[in-house]
Amino acid sequence: MRKHYAILLVSIVIFAAAVRFTLAPNLHLEAREDVLLFQLWGYSERLHGLTNAYSADVGHPFFRNVPLPNYLPPYLYILYANDWLRTFLQPGSDIGTTLASVIAKTTPIFFELGTILLLAAIVRRKAGERWALITASVYAVLPPTLFVTAGWGQVDTVNTFFMVLCVWFLERRQHLWASVAFTVAFFVKMQSLALLPLLIYEIVRYGNWKSILRTVGAGFAAAILLTAPFLLHGKLLDVLSVMTAAPGSYPHPSANAFNVWWLFSGGHWLARSDMETILGVPMVKIGAVLFFAAVAFALWFRHRVKHPDVLWLTAAFLAFSFFMFPTQMHERYLFPFFALLLPAIAAHRPARWLTAALSITYTWNLLVVFIIITHDQGRYGTPGLLLGNFWGGSFIVALLQVALYVGMGVWFWKMLHQRRTP
Repeated sequence: MRKHYAILLVSIVIFAAAVRFTLAPNLHLEAREDVLLFQLWGYSERLHGLTNAYSADVGHPFFRNVPLPNYLPPYLYILYANDWLRTFLQPGSDIGTTLASVIAKTTPIFFELGTILLLAAIVRRKAGERWALITASVYAVLPPTLFVTAGWGQVDTVNTFFMVLCVWFLERRQHLWASVAFTVAFFVKMQSLALLPLLIYEIVRYGNWKSILRTVGAGFAAAILLTAPFLLHGKLLDVLSVMTAAPGSYPHPSANAFNVWWLFSGGHWLARSDMETILGVPMVKIGAVLFFAAVAFALWFRHRVKHPDVLWLTAAFLAFSFFMFPTQMHERYLFPFFALLLPAIAAHRPARWLTAALSITYTWNLLVVFIIITHDQGRYGTPGLLLGNFWGGSFIVALLQVALYVGMGVWFWKMLHQRRTP
């Protein structure tokens, strides 16, 4: 059986890779501004030096007023390598080619394949080989994973891999490595912060002061290693400026995320400020209070429910809450939810229905935003940009996603009430 399992798992990974690398060269499936921006940043790093990425003008002859990178160093290293590979494989070529797009998508695709293997290994230990293969297959064909990575050309799968790795280490009580994995996830995309409450809870609950210091020290050591070239060249302030500038960069109730705040947007995501008030309280503060309430509920759930999957359920709920309540959320910030919930589908039927339903509504969310972005190429960012048919389209999707979130909360509440999983 073990031999057959290995053959089937490798077949799933090969199939997943084939589908993704078939989609990757199709430039009409990607948001060109995003992918070109990644390529321009890599071009600038190679032209001006890696550690000057946050300060040097891109200087490309055909592109003006290119924004400086808003990613932390780890992904800049990948972009630097991408541009080096582009010039090596296609000397004299410029950015924007099909080859450059495929190269830009290759690293995220590899991490997605790695996530498939990681999920299979996790589930195999918990539920056996059959469910491991089912879980790997589901993640391999989920529409959001195919579209975001191989189509759109985004990098959310990279931090998702390390978020899954973090929870896996927590499950094994390897808190030091969990801290390292979380730090890498955070430095790839800061939205991974959603996992921090669970990480802190596990470290404090199961550690003593010595182990806590070691775990925190490991996280700081990982941060230093990840930013070492910038530290050695006196560019630490550049890195910190990216961190501090992230909150408030899109000061709107919702930046295309069909969540609670999208219901208040009217479809004009750039026309309203999250400092506008509801009953005298700014939306941004209401969102923060709702999120921290969700965190408290999640940690209470983690503390009270005794089940091998409780960490995965808690992590998925935190990821969903982070998408649902804080203002300024992008549509792609829900992406890690699926990988964090899938290890629980073997033992929890509601998790299967939630995965299926949310994959449909979330894909709709992604497609609506993608169509508008590609349709408005060259003027993306225009104040008052209207995303499609609000009342007949995006409002309904947002309402469905809010309903699914409430349904997940009700499911968790029942589990809390019963002190066991149904």
